[in-house]
Amino acid sequence: MDQYDKLAVFYDKVISGKDHTSPYVISRLKKFHKNAQSLLELGCGTGDVMAGLQELYRLTGIDSSKGMLKIASRKIPSAKFIEGDIRSCIPVEKFDAVICVYDTLNHITLFNDWKKIFRNVSEILNEKGVFIFDVNSVYKLNMMEQISPLIHRFDDHYLIMDVKKRSSSVFNWNLKVFENKGGRKFELTECNIPEAAFEAGKIMNALSERFDVVRVEEESGRKITSVTERIYFICKKKSS
Repeated sequence: MDQYDKLAVFYDKVISGKDHTSPYVISRLKKFHKNAQSLLELGCGTGDVMAGLQELYRLTGIDSSKGMLKIASRKIPSAKFIEGDIRSCIPVEKFDAVICVYDTLNHITLFNDWKKIFRNVSEILNEKGVFIFDVNSVYKLNMMEQISPLIHRFDDHYLIMDVKKRSSSVFNWNLKVFENKGGRKFELTECNIPEAAFEAGKIMNALSERFDVVRVEEESGRKITSVTERIYFICKKKSS
């Protein structure tokens, strides 16, 4: 079972938190590709971000979790959803914009696979197409390890997150959801999700072959610093 299939039913309440992401994507597309009509999200999950875009764009989402896609398809019936690995699943059609947000890319632990995704995105973007993605920074994942474990209560349930560094770039997120079944009876759902983080300069170098990187920023629009936790990249496909 996909690790996120285990979390699908809880995801929107405890993991998602994407309220600001859709407005951010809209604001950047209005600035850098105001005529965009079609949009693909890589790693769309339960469709939280896409739900905030459905009035403006023709939407397609790709995700490897059947459980997540089932929720997304109910949430946004007008969108097209594809079950697949974002490293290798390449739609036949092309898009004006591609997004990969809320640290989806961090879940790919090999940097060569990041390069493969960048190549694939460039191939499915129309001319003047825009690629927007974010990543958890190296600083954030190191900080998360230092302050772990974290306990979050939602409704009558509990989430415990414990982040541990496994190598120079890879961290493991151990997630335990204790679902209240009534009174003092709880049912445990546990999964382990790896995340990798790489320095912004390394990412920009990998992008430069196929994209013009027009912005590297925080969600607020400010320049990134050594303590930025989430980094946004806005890229335009290079002219052929």
